[in-house]
This record gives sequence, structure tokens and C-alpha cells, in this order.
Amino acid sequence: MVEYVEVEIGGKRASAHLTNITFIVGTGKTTFLEILCKIISSIGKNIPKISRDVNVFIQAGDVSYGLSLDGKRVRQTISVGGEEVVFEWVPSKSIHRLIKPIDVSIASADVIMPTIRTQEHVSIVAEEDLERLNNLILTARRRLALDALYIGPYVDPRSAVDASKLSTKLDRHGRNLAQVLSYLALHKPNSFDAVKTHVKKLGLSLAVGLAKPGKIGAVLYGKSGKIPLSKAPCSIKMFLTLATALELAPDILFVENFDYCLTPKTAEALTPLLRQKKTKVVAEIHREEVAEWIRADKSTIVVDL
Repeated sequence: MVEYVEVEIGGKRASAHLTNITFIVGTGKTTFLEILCKIISSIGKNIPKISRDVNVFIQAGDVSYGLSLDGKRVRQTISVGGEEVVFEWVPSKSIHRLIKPIDVSIASADVIMPTIRTQEHVSIVAEEDLERLNNLILTARRRLALDALYIGPYVDPRSAVDASKLSTKLDRHGRNLAQVLSYLALHKPNSFDAVKTHVKKLGLSLAVGLAKPGKIGAVLYGKSGKIPLSKAPCSIKMFLTLATALELAPDILFVENFDYCLTPKTAEALTPLLRQKKTKVVAEIHREEVAEWIRADKSTIVVDL
């Protein structure tokens, strides 16, 4: 699991030692979250498009990964137990190279933590050396590749959604929340029951089922009667989205605008979830007092990017 992260833009650097929940305040919070999520989610895939020069560093124990983009070239540094492998990609010239521990052209350096494949036989590199380096990169991938989920900057779940498409992952605005709840009800009933239990702490009950032909609906019931999901109070929609996200058990949950509609009551109901789950939460807040509402292992960092 990732323990430490850094993002540097234009000479300004923000860093964080990740606790169970890490609150981000200051300027450039969204940029910090989005860049980290893009990199972590893209390990083993093409380097994502980032519209500005940036340096990123991610560490888990004795494994670390660094990415540097300067507009002309992209450099990646992978370190495992102090041994480094460095790649360079120059998009404008289609240059793909391994530059450390040896300098040689490779098939592709435009992937985060690429597999080393030489384009032709290279006599200066023994096959066993390539295999050892690829095993080292594979170790780094296994340690740093995480199941990441991004929520925000607002949530807007729909009351009824297409019944033919069960979703296993929330979209960033929670619009498919009813589909994800239906998936949990069918395939992970314990998780679905847990969400219902969390909602009951707020004096509500949750039901999911066919609303009309071809549509799955999610409704809440309270003292005032039936509440379609889309008509629920903002704080309840945010709570239900976050509770469902945590029951999906990603390795890391990024939340932009965490305090969007959050109230002391919903924060109190959310705290036990944050304590129980192994998911690390990295959340942007605008009001520092919100951090005091969450009585879990937490830290707050100030970003200035």
C-alpha cells in the first residue's frame, strides 16, 4: 500500500504521508488529487495525458516510483530495494529508451512501469539481465498498482437507471449509484446489508429494486415517507455515495469536495466505516473543522500548487 506521495508543479511541491484518511487543504487540492489518481490508476497502462509539467513520487516501503514530465520528455524512475531502473520517452521523436542500469532502445517507454522489450537482439544485454530487471519492475507494479476510485466534486445519483447494466464501480458523480447498489444486493449481499445498516443510523431505510420495466430504482424511506434517491437531502446523497464506495473496498479512495453537503451527523455515521475499512481515503476539504468531525486515524496537509 502507498505510504508517501509527492506532487511538484512549477517548483511548488506538496507531499503527504498517507494515514487512514488524509485531508487536503490549501490551493491546488484538486490538481493534487487528480494527478495522483491518474498515475496510480494507470500503472501498466499508457502514461496519461497531463496538461502541465509535473513531477510525481510515490513510495511504499523500499519500493518507489518517480515520473517527471517537462513538455519534451518523460522520465520514469523505479526503485526496488535501492536498485534503480530508469526509462526515457521523447514523444516528438518517438524515442523509447532504458537509460539505467544500461542505455538501450526498447519497444515502448510510454507505459507506466513498462516491460523491457528490446526491438532487436542487443548483444550487450544478456537475456537473464533483462529478465531480472523485468522481475524488479513487476515487483514494483504489484506493490504500487492500486484499485483507485475517484468521487467528486459533487454527487448526483439518479433515482432510476438502466437495469441491463449492473455497475461494479461508481462513476465520479455517483450517478450510477442505484446500479452499484443493485450489484451489491445480488453479488455481495453482506456489503449491501452493511450499507443499509449505515443508512439506518440516519433514521432512514434503503430499498433497491425494479422501479418500472427496464429500470432499477433506489428509494429511501423516512418519517415523511418515500424519498426518491435523486430527491434525498444533499448530505444523505453524499453519505450514501461514500458508504457505498467504501463497501466496494478500493485500495484508495480519492474524494474531491469531501465536505460537499457533509454535516456533523453524517460525518459521525461515516466515522465507523472509515475505522473499519482498509481503504485509504485522500480527501479535499474547504473547512478544516470538518476534519474534527471525523474521529478516525487522520492527518491534514496543506497543499500550495
